[in-house]
Amino acid sequence: MIASPPPLAFPFLLFATWITAALTVAATIRLGVMDHPGHRSSHTLPTPKGGGIGIVAAFVLAVPAGRMLHGLPPLDLPLAGLLAATALLAAISWLDDVYQWSPLLKLGAQVAASVLVALTLPVPAGLPATLSTMLPLPWAASLAAPAWFVLSVCCLVFMTNAVNFMDGLNGLVSGSVMLAGLALGILAAGTTLGGMALVLAAALAGFLPFNFPKARIFMGDVGSQPCGLLAGAFGLACATQPGLTAWYVVPMLLAGLIYDVLYTLARRWRNGARLMEGHREHLYQRATQSGLSPVTVTLIHWGFVLWGSVTAWTVLHGLSGLHGLSGTAAGLLMVLLPQLAWSAVVERRMRHPTRPV
Repeated sequence: MIASPPPLAFPFLLFATWITAALTVAATIRLGVMDHPGHRSSHTLPTPKGGGIGIVAAFVLAVPAGRMLHGLPPLDLPLAGLLAATALLAAISWLDDVYQWSPLLKLGAQVAASVLVALTLPVPAGLPATLSTMLPLPWAASLAAPAWFVLSVCCLVFMTNAVNFMDGLNGLVSGSVMLAGLALGILAAGTTLGGMALVLAAALAGFLPFNFPKARIFMGDVGSQPCGLLAGAFGLACATQPGLTAWYVVPMLLAGLIYDVLYTLARRWRNGARLMEGHREHLYQRATQSGLSPVTVTLIHWGFVLWGSVTAWTVLHGLSGLHGLSGTAAGLLMVLLPQLAWSAVVERRMRHPTRPV
């Protein structure tokens, strides 16, 4: 029999997570591992980095504690895989923050962490039947597990890099993922997924005051890459979560980050640029180059998350007549339209730059 936690146990856990993250981030500042400005940097003064250590440490400690509050063993196989992958990616990323390793080594770590997570993810219940319908062959259903594994690894690697690429302005990524975690915690309330999302949000809340609006420390790859991995894992979990089963929730919540990465890749490909080369051509970077202040751009991205939260809630609850596939398509269109408007505004401002706003 599973024990029920005391009414204030989980709020206390979130408070402890917040405090743990904040204290660890404050201690990390004293390590003195500096991010020196370069040609792709948005900052102009050397600033400590590695604040993600506090985020990851608080999350990895709090999630097993939360399970124990509910009378569960601290780990099961999927959670052990997720936490091990998060810790592995954080460790490699921290070493890269310090020693600046090869991008191929970073990619290898991302793939290894993604494989570790994907190996423990359950196959969505309806996927075998869907494949059998699409491929009327007797062995089509048996493709479900390998197809889901490959798709999961690709999604996890993409989200890891997407969040990492977007971590270039104070509070943009940390605030966006924090708000997305809070929204997912509400949307998936009462589930393990929802609890984990709230724990991640609490850990990010402990880091954010040190980074926004003025940065005393940066998150670094040690924070952005594990946050991307966790966001991807939460997104995949939504596809199999009982009572939720909605793959589109996390893409809606983080539409601003995902759209910026895809738009930038498409724009650079169209212009004949080398896609694997470092640059300062993301929409958020071009927005600041056009005269918008970094704080304004960050707040706009937070607004995208809030809008995605409202949209996901609307689609999940079938409000305004949105149901099924048509509801999902309408919801995705609802989060895409602000992104199209944002890219149009930024491109127009780049042609006519103004003073910072």
